[in-house]
Order: sequence, then C-alpha cells, then structure tokens
Amino acid sequence: MRRIFLAACAASLVASCPAFHFASHGVEASTVLRLDVEDLVARCDVGLEGRVASKQVRVDAQGRIETEYVVRVERTFWGAPLVERTIRLPGGVLPDGRGLVIPGMPSLAEGEVALLFLSAENARGARMPIGLAQGRLRVVTNAVGEKSVQRDAGVLDLVEANGAPSVSSPKSALAYDGTIARIDAARAARLAREKNGGTR
Repeated sequence: MRRIFLAACAASLVASCPAFHFASHGVEASTVLRLDVEDLVARCDVGLEGRVASKQVRVDAQGRIETEYVVRVERTFWGAPLVERTIRLPGGVLPDGRGLVIPGMPSLAEGEVALLFLSAENARGARMPIGLAQGRLRVVTNAVGEKSVQRDAGVLDLVEANGAPSVSSPKSALAYDGTIARIDAARAARLAREKNGGTR
C-alpha cells in the first residue's frame, strides 16, 4: 500500500530536514518534488563543490546507522566557506552486513567530486540532501579534461508542483560551466531576497 509521509515524520527514523513530501513504495522507491538547480540553491543550508576524502558507516549514540563523509571543499555556494567539512547522512551498510537503506538517498564514493546541497543539521548533527538524490550532482571529468555534471535521481519518482508525474529524465548530463553559472545566479538572487526580507 502506498504510504505518504512528511519528511518530519521520517525524521524519527533518519534525520530532520526541510519539509517536503515523499512516498515510500516498500523499500523500492520514493516520490519527491522535482527540483531544478535553482531550487536546490534556494532550499539548502549548505551548498558546495568538493571531493570525498573518506567515508565511514557508523552507529550513532541512539543506535541509528549513518554514513560520515569527510569532504574537501573546492568551492562554497552557500554556508560558511570551510576548507573541509564532515557530513553525516542517514543510512549505510556496516561491515557486518547490518544496514539502513533509505530509498532515494545518495551514496557518495571516496574520491568522487560532487556538488552537494544539504539541509541544516538536526539535533544529532546529521543532514539530508535536498530532494534526496537530487541534492547530489556528480562532477565528471573526461579524458581531455572537460567537465560535466551528472544528475541521477536513482529510484526516485519525480513529480511536478501540481502533483503530475515529471516527464524529465531522472538521469541527465549538464554542462559544468553552465551549471555553475546557474548556481551563482541563484545564489545572487537568494542573497537579494534575504537582504530585502523575502524568503523565496
């Protein structure tokens, strides 16, 4: 049976995050609002480009399984401009095989470069990617040094703001320079809104 949750309800199992709706189809898929790059910038607490230096799956003090990533920051789009960040995301698989798999939650690989758009930390210091897998965009460099941005919504079922299924492909490649220009423009627009007392 299809179940609809508020992210705030899911927080009892994972981490608190900005309110959005998603549906769980067993453990196979989640349905979330389709977000553009501009939406990711507008909703994030932290936005950055960085390389994953290390990855460790662990159990927190409350017995919840989470994955801790150390990310070397190459540029910051939103939030404090730190050189390195430790980011904890809910879920992961421990060496003994125990794990927590959250449909639509991205898993970062050591050494990968990504654009990350993350929620504020919850009380335990964990974050959620904005729009689940949509909040992580991989940066890929080809043999001649050209960069592209790979979007992969994974098992997510994307819907538009009116609730209709999105016709956008869950996987796509974007031009790196063009994507960074869009992010910079969205950041400037958010700064202007906040300066004028607006929200979005």
